[in-house]
Amino acid sequence: MAQLRDFRDSVAVLVSSCDAFFDCWRPFAFFFRKYWPDCPFQVFLLVNELKVQSQILRSLPVGTDRGWASNLIVALRQIQTPRLLYFQDDYFLDGPVQHDQLAADFAYAFEHDADSLCFRARSDLEPAFQPINDRFGIVPPGSDGRTRCQLTLWKREALLAALRDGETAWEMEAGGSARTRDMRVFSYSKRDDAPVPYLMSAVVRGLWTREAIAMCARENFEIAPRFREIYSPNPLVQRWRRARTRSRLSRELAKRRTQAIDLP
Repeated sequence: MAQLRDFRDSVAVLVSSCDAFFDCWRPFAFFFRKYWPDCPFQVFLLVNELKVQSQILRSLPVGTDRGWASNLIVALRQIQTPRLLYFQDDYFLDGPVQHDQLAADFAYAFEHDADSLCFRARSDLEPAFQPINDRFGIVPPGSDGRTRCQLTLWKREALLAALRDGETAWEMEAGGSARTRDMRVFSYSKRDDAPVPYLMSAVVRGLWTREAIAMCARENFEIAPRFREIYSPNPLVQRWRRARTRSRLSRELAKRRTQAIDLP
């Protein structure tokens, strides 16, 4: 039976981020350490210019922020492993990682030369979805969900081929699927049996979600600095809170240009 440590030279964890979301890094690291303390892989945190001190996250500086895809392309060219497990900075682990299941999934993806394996199922399966086992299957070539920016095991070169300079993550999800029609793309078929449980979005539209705030409160974990407002579906309230957040962010970033950020 495969063990996760068998893949430590072939897989790295990449946490996509940028300096504008540096306040996500401490809670991300806290929950990562809590629920995956024995992760055998190098864990890279994509940053622009801020410095980080951490025992579990290794910063991967890409320079001036040029947008999600452009930053990611620079980061991927610095990583040597042929595959990577893609996270985003607001994907907070909320349960223990199932090591045996994740190792078995990695083994299958390697053996069958999968270009990607997404660990979060879509809300509804398409009729052409082809189950491989009781956990995951083959995403049909014509699907518009082949390049979702969820927790995914990617071939590094496949992800590079799907990215386009200047795109946002939303543009990648909308247009990237057509670029992967000839790739072997796998996805989980149900959301309740994934080996890596996580809160999908701690931040929405630049604002903290109430779920993320509640997660931290349950652990008595203080979000610091606390400058980001809480998400509201009301458009007027949301616009006002985002403006306040942007103003505070500029001041907080200026404070941290010359000092490293200590992560849990």
